[in-house]
Amino acid sequence: MIKMKRLFLLAAALMLTGFASRVSAQTVPQWAREGVIYHIWPSAYMDSNNDGMGDLQGIRSRLDYIQSLGVSAIWMSPTFCSEFEDGGYDVTDYYKTDPRFGTNDDMAELIRDAHSRGIKVILDLVIGHSSDKNPWFIQSASGEGHQRYSDYYIWARDEDVDPERLDRRMVKSTHPRKGYYLKNHYDIQPALNFGYAHPNPDRPWEQGVDAPGPQAVRREVKNIIAFWLDMGIDGFRCDMAGSLVKGDIGSVETVKLWREIRTFMEERWPEAILLSEWSSPEQALKAGFHIDLITQGGVGRNLYVPMVGASPELDPRRTPIFFSQNGAGQSKPFADNYGKVLDAAKRYGGIAAMPTSSHDIWRLNALDRNTPEQLKVAMTFFFTLPETPILYYGEEIGMKTFEDAPVKEGSYAPHNRSNCRTPMQWDASRNAGFSTVTDPSLLYLPIDSDPARPTVSAQQDDPNSLLNYVRGLIALRRSNPVLGHQGEWEYVSSTEQPYPMIYKRFLGNEQYLVILNPRQKKAEVTLTGYTRLGECVYGDAKAVKASVGKKGMTLKVNGIS
Repeated sequence: MIKMKRLFLLAAALMLTGFASRVSAQTVPQWAREGVIYHIWPSAYMDSNNDGMGDLQGIRSRLDYIQSLGVSAIWMSPTFCSEFEDGGYDVTDYYKTDPRFGTNDDMAELIRDAHSRGIKVILDLVIGHSSDKNPWFIQSASGEGHQRYSDYYIWARDEDVDPERLDRRMVKSTHPRKGYYLKNHYDIQPALNFGYAHPNPDRPWEQGVDAPGPQAVRREVKNIIAFWLDMGIDGFRCDMAGSLVKGDIGSVETVKLWREIRTFMEERWPEAILLSEWSSPEQALKAGFHIDLITQGGVGRNLYVPMVGASPELDPRRTPIFFSQNGAGQSKPFADNYGKVLDAAKRYGGIAAMPTSSHDIWRLNALDRNTPEQLKVAMTFFFTLPETPILYYGEEIGMKTFEDAPVKEGSYAPHNRSNCRTPMQWDASRNAGFSTVTDPSLLYLPIDSDPARPTVSAQQDDPNSLLNYVRGLIALRRSNPVLGHQGEWEYVSSTEQPYPMIYKRFLGNEQYLVILNPRQKKAEVTLTGYTRLGECVYGDAKAVKASVGKKGMTLKVNGIS
């Protein structure tokens, strides 16, 4: 039997000195501060009507399973009406659920049933841009004088621009309104007009943030938020949160904008939360976000990326990544930067959270990081940090990054994101229990064809499964304040010796050591200041041999081979 040290929690007699940071998240509602968020890509979770697409009733039918994980909330990627030219991140109606997923009544039913189980519901809010098929843009592009939505977008007239010096994000109009419009990502995603922080008088299209158009867009955003919060939604994950105000060096005006939105929400919905896709806690939490997602951008380049990688450009076979069995990674980038992130969280009363993966990021099961033992090591890391853990659907059973998944609905940017959006694997029946459709071409994306593919049913009753390991981690965390937000965090091991990685969680006289060795080789370390042994409270106690001598406590940790 393969043995590994997944988690070694040690109650020690002495506390080490050195850098320590406590997460102060008093402004974050308790359900978000102490809980776990489960992220769902709705098109791929559960099909209830035999059309090959996941939907809200499908998610509703799986709420008992979601509850069994121990999570406190689900976050669904975009569910608003869309042309799905970018996976739903091209919204055509912000006040309506897309028919693919159901109706607003279906959403209300999902909210009601989730709440009855103590589960909150978070939606994706995409307000940096809309679809070019959105009626707002169609009217704005009509060229028929000044209308309600004329200034909802950023337009430059032909006579005002030099095409050879124009911002590459300006798109030549093929609509009745001539000139150029600003896009955010694809050409079909015109940027909504929140104004410019420092309008250039030589560029008439650059309106100030207080101009009528940008102010009207702000009011519209508040109306959208109010509409869904009044329905019972518990918060929003905000796409491209740091990009709203243009030309905003230092994000000064963007921070003001989000503070205004946060204040608006707290007046009527104080328990609702905002999650940002910013990867810059210093700015995002100052802007009023309760949680900032740390992924492959911003500070994530020094935190998330060196630990697990994120895309084909970060292939662990070629790039030093900590959670890889070859043991060639480094822990120093994480150790040197995580404390700074926690300091920002403490200063602004928010949370910096690293998700296990997402709709944009490779799953943990990628390339040669593909065994339950390896994945348990990585899961231990994510669930023992002082943050709100965010678990992407399928990660709890070890679904793999599907490298050969076809490009679907604009998923290529800059790598094929379909590989982390494949259907949830429930059981051994047709289509892994995701859908009963008989024509596989109708499926949202192909099912993993490996006969040994992980499924919920195969792991449900196996006490050694990844699924039950994750359930145990969540239960341990939620029942133990030291491992949650009340506990402090300190990096213990030397960054000059990456393996094993050891950090401490402590509160008062109680402390735990988390020891991670994801490589194949054994690892050994001596920690000074520890005079007696504690006990292993989670994981395989036989995987670590501990002894105390004159120099301190020596730990010999098995590899995972």
